[in-house]
Amino acid sequence: MNAPPAPHRAGRAERDSVADILTDAFIDEPGLNWWLKQGARKERARARFFRAVVRDVVSPRRELWSSGDDAAAVWCPPGAAAFRMSPLKELLLTPFWLSIAGREGMRRAMAFGAALAEHHPAVPHAHLVFLGVRRRAQGRGLGSTLLKAGLAPIDAARLPAYLEATLERNVRLYLRHGFEVAAEFDAPGGGPHVWAMVRPAA
Repeated sequence: MNAPPAPHRAGRAERDSVADILTDAFIDEPGLNWWLKQGARKERARARFFRAVVRDVVSPRRELWSSGDDAAAVWCPPGAAAFRMSPLKELLLTPFWLSIAGREGMRRAMAFGAALAEHHPAVPHAHLVFLGVRRRAQGRGLGSTLLKAGLAPIDAARLPAYLEATLERNVRLYLRHGFEVAAEFDAPGGGPHVWAMVRPAA
């Protein structure tokens, strides 16, 4: 059996592959399930969401990481807040958000985003926005390998790292890699339980 490709910063040509991996990995993630469309439109809504994520909806400075066709991650470097955009860009994206979330989903997403923003560290930090492994490849250590690769330059720069998790099994993974639970909270309006986690600077 061939070894998986080494984790690396993904280039422009790999953006759609990263989006496909994350679409599959996050198909049942509680946070996205709470505000994106469900039912027959569920997979399409997630696919369109992650196609936007790998371009510049998260941040023009977002960093994509990949390990072949099975594991991918999205990081925001210090100073690049995820999903923070100008009022004009928010207005221009309104039809897109409505198409994948609907009005109620948009309301939930805004409330969820505001709650998440309250728990970010006050000091400069790297933010792991998404890390996922295709369902067919889970349990093989690909997520851990990709996480270590993404953390290496952060450790070299002596920066803390931050993430949010909505699944307890993922919390256990991140604890093994030096993250600590900084806060737990429920998203407003009946949303998912969230663990805000920080990894101190090396």
